[in-house]
Amino acid sequence: MKRSLALVILTLSASHAMATELRMLTSYDQTSAYTREVAQRYITKVEEASQGALKIGLNGPDVVSPFEQLEPVSSGVFDLLYTHGAYHTNTTGVGAAMDAVFVDPDATHESGLWDFIDEHYNDLGLKLIAIPPLGSSGFQYVLKEPIESTPGLEGRRIRGSATYTSITQGLGGTPVLMSGGDVYSSLDRGVIDGAAWGLNGVEDFGWNEVAGYFTKPTFGQTYTYLFMNLASFNALDEDSQTLLLEQGKALENETAAILDELAQQEWASLKEKGMEETYFQQSDAERLDALVNEGIWQLGVDKSPEAVSNMRAIAEQNNMTATVE
Repeated sequence: MKRSLALVILTLSASHAMATELRMLTSYDQTSAYTREVAQRYITKVEEASQGALKIGLNGPDVVSPFEQLEPVSSGVFDLLYTHGAYHTNTTGVGAAMDAVFVDPDATHESGLWDFIDEHYNDLGLKLIAIPPLGSSGFQYVLKEPIESTPGLEGRRIRGSATYTSITQGLGGTPVLMSGGDVYSSLDRGVIDGAAWGLNGVEDFGWNEVAGYFTKPTFGQTYTYLFMNLASFNALDEDSQTLLLEQGKALENETAAILDELAQQEWASLKEKGMEETYFQQSDAERLDALVNEGIWQLGVDKSPEAVSNMRAIAEQNNMTATVE
């Protein structure tokens, strides 16, 4: 019996010693809905599927700014990155351009678009693991004051990433490039009049304390990314590589429904805390999707002309994007 117990202990110790420890950067605060429901969910899925053989430690934007995270992952300082493409448009426009594509993870794979994006990032030293959508719809504005005219953002300074520049300008606003973590203090001090954001996380950031309104209708769609350092990925055994990719694909098919439900819950909670819906007038509302999609494609083309033109061609050939009439 003692010998059997010793063998069990040795086996468990050896398994623990062989566990691969990976380090992930997230572009979002560790308490945010996106980190919690996407990055953390992936970490849990991987650790459970691998029975602890693959472990992932998470580091937030307090360690590396969201706008500077691509390089330390592509160079191998960190193994994994959870981010949005808009945070690295200084390097490539491909990641951000995905926000002009309809949410349908199966179509993204079957059309060849997923493989196209993967090959593009391979040249940057990264392996694509997953493109999780953040809901079936993508964006909203949080405003200090309600919309009362058209264009709805006339004269307002609006926080955003590069993704939102075209639509904010098209609605009369002035874009201000700023990370999510700086929005609360900027709204509080009157540096900005509102913020463009996804459909989750306003409550996590506490923006309801410094802004009174969120806009309807919502518009567009948005995706985040899970990347891995290519050399680190290639150094793993084939089973581990397959596991990471399989869990990434499973994640892609889960996140839209999860975040849609969370958005509904958050809007209800924000109303209880005093926020109100404010509506774009019809003339603005009818062009929200066209403004954001066309702006996103143009942003991508400006940064990476050939790659994003090819990407758009794939999307249009497979009826995966809206075109301006």
